[in-house]
Amino acid sequence: MEYVRLELTLETPFLPGSADPNVVDPDWPLRPSEVKGIWRWWARALVAGVLFDRGLLHGQGSRNAVKVPARMEVNCVSKIVGRGLGLGYASSDGSMASCFRIRFERMNFNAPRNVDYGLTNRLQRVRLLTLGKRPAQLQYVDRGSVTMVIESHTACNLDNASIEAALYALALALRFSCFGKGGRRGLGCFSVRAYGRYSGIFDRGYGKPREPGELVESALNTVGKVVDSMVTKECRGLEGKGIGDCELSPIPIVSIKGDYTNCIDAGYREGVKSLGKLTPYKLIMIQGGRGMNLLDALHNFFLRPTRTRAIHGNYMTQDQLRQDLKAWILGLPREQRGTGYEIMGSASRRASPMLLAVHGNEAYLSVFTSADWPSTLRWRGAGSRQLQINEKEVINATAIALSEFMEYLRKSNIQGVRAWP
Repeated sequence: MEYVRLELTLETPFLPGSADPNVVDPDWPLRPSEVKGIWRWWARALVAGVLFDRGLLHGQGSRNAVKVPARMEVNCVSKIVGRGLGLGYASSDGSMASCFRIRFERMNFNAPRNVDYGLTNRLQRVRLLTLGKRPAQLQYVDRGSVTMVIESHTACNLDNASIEAALYALALALRFSCFGKGGRRGLGCFSVRAYGRYSGIFDRGYGKPREPGELVESALNTVGKVVDSMVTKECRGLEGKGIGDCELSPIPIVSIKGDYTNCIDAGYREGVKSLGKLTPYKLIMIQGGRGMNLLDALHNFFLRPTRTRAIHGNYMTQDQLRQDLKAWILGLPREQRGTGYEIMGSASRRASPMLLAVHGNEAYLSVFTSADWPSTLRWRGAGSRQLQINEKEVINATAIALSEFMEYLRKSNIQGVRAWP
């Protein structure tokens, strides 16, 4: 059974890999497995967000992290994503294959191109990928499209609410995430046009996208029904209790019910007043002006010299993230040539909690505030300093980063900005 047919059109440079990570696979630039991975990531964030809102997800401290989910919480999220949403579950207490198959019916990508100095000068992530070697050793794709069909895989007997919940997770993944290297920074983004029985989940018809906030709310409401129907059966032993005012989830979640604004130190609070409340999931929607290269402007915010040049007029100026040693919030490791932030513990990295997606003249920044950060970092620069990270530090660092992002947009003459919720 076919649930929905999606026409995906590439809108930003796409840097996939193959057996050689620097070379594009000419047959499968975009792989069903990569789509499924990001689909499952958003499904977990939605399910975990509902559990957090219900007071059923709290996590626990660990030696190497501020908080991690308890084993019982991990099992609960996995069971609801795997069995309730039908995305597949593997465990000794009963496995279930995914109820959905991703089939690529038509794939039409331009031949891979070698990265040139023009692209490396434009985009910080591409420049990082080519450090120490000639740009021509890295390939990318500049144009392409694919017809992706989502259809039933096995006889799972999913009800309509479960199918809709799973497809809402996919709709968020395709709208607010991108693919390949630099996918968190707006590279490898695809526009979507949907056809078929469940096309209304993805757009309003004729290729017109749904309003972003309404899409997220619909996803949470639909997933919430599945979670509520399964939690008593699949999550026995979880203790429901109230959520603390400044309590963070142990993993990234899609939740808009909390408010961390009063948890921000007074000195950092002023900069985020224009955003309204700071929720566990915050969405910033950006509309670019005519003739503006929105990808370049937003992608390079995460490079400190570009950021400080726009905000302070001098690329050598130390911004507040650098002054207060909180630039780790943009992702770890953030080190180069023996300086920067070093994780003290077993973790090797922590991906950025800020996901940028660019679709032509519109862009979205998804910001996840959660406690899954290393508890101890070491700063190496002009001297060395050990940093202790806790939930309060995560909230403050997120507030500074958002404040600088909004100031960066203003100084870059990007006026069409809305924050949700």
